[in-house]
Amino acid sequence: MALAPISIGIQTRLTAGIALVASLLVLAVGWYWTTHEEAELMAGLRQREARMAGLIERGFAGPIWNLDHVAIENLLDAVMADPEVHAIELKGLGLRGGQARRVRDNPAVGSLRREFAITYQPAADTAGTQVASAVLTFTRYLVDEQISRTRFFVVELLAVVVIGIVIASSLLVQWLVRRPVLKLGALAQRVAKGDLGAQETVERGDEIGELTMRFNAMSLKLRSAADQVQLSSAGLRASEARYRSLFENATEGVFQADADARVLSMNRTFTQMLGLGSQNPVGRRLAELTGIDRHEMQRVAAVMNEQGKIQQCQLQLRGAAGRPLWVELNAHWVEGESGQRRIEGMVSDISLRRQAEAELTRHRDHLEELVNERTAELSEAKLRAESANQAKGRFLATMSHEFRTPLNAILGFTQLMQMDAAIPAGQQAKLQLMRDSGLHLLELINDVLDMASIEAGKVSLKPASVDLRALVDMACDSVRLRAEQKGLAFWLDIDARLPTQVIADGQRLRQVLLNLLSNAVKFTDSGSVQLDARVVELDATHTRLRFEVSDTGIGMTPAQQARLFQAFEQVSDASRHLGGTGLGLSISQQLVRLMGSQILVQSTAGHGSSFVFELRLALA
Repeated sequence: MALAPISIGIQTRLTAGIALVASLLVLAVGWYWTTHEEAELMAGLRQREARMAGLIERGFAGPIWNLDHVAIENLLDAVMADPEVHAIELKGLGLRGGQARRVRDNPAVGSLRREFAITYQPAADTAGTQVASAVLTFTRYLVDEQISRTRFFVVELLAVVVIGIVIASSLLVQWLVRRPVLKLGALAQRVAKGDLGAQETVERGDEIGELTMRFNAMSLKLRSAADQVQLSSAGLRASEARYRSLFENATEGVFQADADARVLSMNRTFTQMLGLGSQNPVGRRLAELTGIDRHEMQRVAAVMNEQGKIQQCQLQLRGAAGRPLWVELNAHWVEGESGQRRIEGMVSDISLRRQAEAELTRHRDHLEELVNERTAELSEAKLRAESANQAKGRFLATMSHEFRTPLNAILGFTQLMQMDAAIPAGQQAKLQLMRDSGLHLLELINDVLDMASIEAGKVSLKPASVDLRALVDMACDSVRLRAEQKGLAFWLDIDARLPTQVIADGQRLRQVLLNLLSNAVKFTDSGSVQLDARVVELDATHTRLRFEVSDTGIGMTPAQQARLFQAFEQVSDASRHLGGTGLGLSISQQLVRLMGSQILVQSTAGHGSSFVFELRLALA
């Protein structure tokens, strides 16, 4: 039978430990004390023995020499009067019977025996004569008694100290340790019984007080943790209720199945789709419930095993009352906690969508028929438009020739008549007006023909070596007179690095510059018109030039700038009485694009405009 383990309290262990340590300390001190005292007592005993031996040697020499036996007996009695002398024995011729001896009745305890000679010396300057030999025996009886008393005192002191320490330790441990520990134990029991957050008063700032504060903090943390757990549990229950509500009330069919395709759970919507009514689908195979074709089931299983999921898979199932049910399946594998996999999936009823797709297919087929018919009509209309465009081109070419022939004749004869000095000044003014009108009409005809050629794609550049400075001067000379007639300042700023000869279509470049400068003069009533020609890049074979025409004219709004380069577009109301067809800028933009660039405009209404384009040209 096993013995029950003995339980010893901390108070007993602490008291016993303190008592043991104090006892060992007192024992060590007592042992050291008694040992030291014994050594001192023994040293004193030996000193007294030596003194006694000296006294005997000096005191007995004369009586033995003189054969004074009475004195010898008295001296022996005097020696034996010392309680530490146990025995004395003298041997010599001057003694009765040759010896004298005294011995105590009780046995010697730890005796000290000393043998020495007794020498008689009648004078200080004469040699001594041995008259007897003596044996002196001292006992340790008194020393041992003193040591015993000391040891008894040490034992008494040890007992008093141990009793005092035990009592003091018990009281201190009871007050400083046991009572606070019992309080902590009571606090722990309260917490264990559910009184989370319970607190105990911290009485002192020692280790027990620190432990009490930690117990209080732990109790508060347990209360906080319990509150959080309670909130989390409530949240989990609410979350589970919401999940269950979502699962059961979802508009899509939701299901779970094991690895063998046996149903683990299925929501109400899916059971209604399949027309199961009150039947419990749990444990039944999906193929049995859905009526899915075996080949389709194998295809779905193959995709699931290969990819781990399947998305937007359209399947035909057996619905309520055996009607066909088209659904879209999304499913995936889920690893369970025990290592067993399961299938989670969702199905959407797409029967209406399939019907709509079929209807849409029919409409699409019909629409394709309509598109084909319309395409044929558009092809025919395109052919008619191309024929009309070609007829327009031929008409414009013919009419331009028909217009230019008599117009050149009119301009020629007008110039000849202006050269006649006999014609009066009034007639000269009319002739000048006729010539200006003819020139304006010629410009309009040229613009219309250029636009028609550009639209027909028959305009091509003719690059050749061009004297760039001469071309710029010529364009400026054509408009400088009109600028001066309007009182405008005309500025020409040419970069000193401007190359002399480049490869370009000089006629078209001059046409663009002349058009931009003419518009600048036309729409500027005061201020200035300026042409800048700058070199942006220059290497051994090519150069990039920047042309900018700026004025201080009427300017344009952003809306006007957006339709500035459209054909037959006149963005300024003033253009109605300033003349023009609205083709100049459109033609210039098309020509610049043929040169590999485009015209950019910056303008503010009432503050003038700036037209900029850059050209990359080869050096001649």
